[in-house]
Amino acid sequence: MNQLENQPEKITSQELIQKEVEKLILTTKETYKDIKRFAIGQMWKILQLVIAAIIQIIEIIGNDLSSTEKKELALNMVSNFYDTIFLVVDIPGIPSFIESYIHKYVKALVMIFVSSTIDSMVRIFREVGVFKKKLQYQGIFQYEA
Repeated sequence: MNQLENQPEKITSQELIQKEVEKLILTTKETYKDIKRFAIGQMWKILQLVIAAIIQIIEIIGNDLSSTEKKELALNMVSNFYDTIFLVVDIPGIPSFIESYIHKYVKALVMIFVSSTIDSMVRIFREVGVFKKKLQYQGIFQYEA
């Protein structure tokens, strides 16, 4: 037998974070399975909760990542969440047939707000002590919607 075959596969912190966020996405998808359209206000409220969860997951698991890598990873995870959950976002005053054409522009605008929200939440979490002590990942996160 080869030595490589006996060694367990090493998983990176980014891969582990991705797996945890995928669990969060699946839980959210199951919770909102009967909802086909989200009002923009509902979408933003859900995104804020998801951003907070993703930031905490990254902070707990991503000890080996730089601040820039954490931010980039958080943006990618939120973008993936958005693409999976918010297939249709209802914008007041915009006809449904036009919404599908401007969906990518709405997402681009939302992601600008997401970037600022990530910065603000990280700063607030640090100021109130959420990130003061290093937390250890125990392999289990509980997700409730």
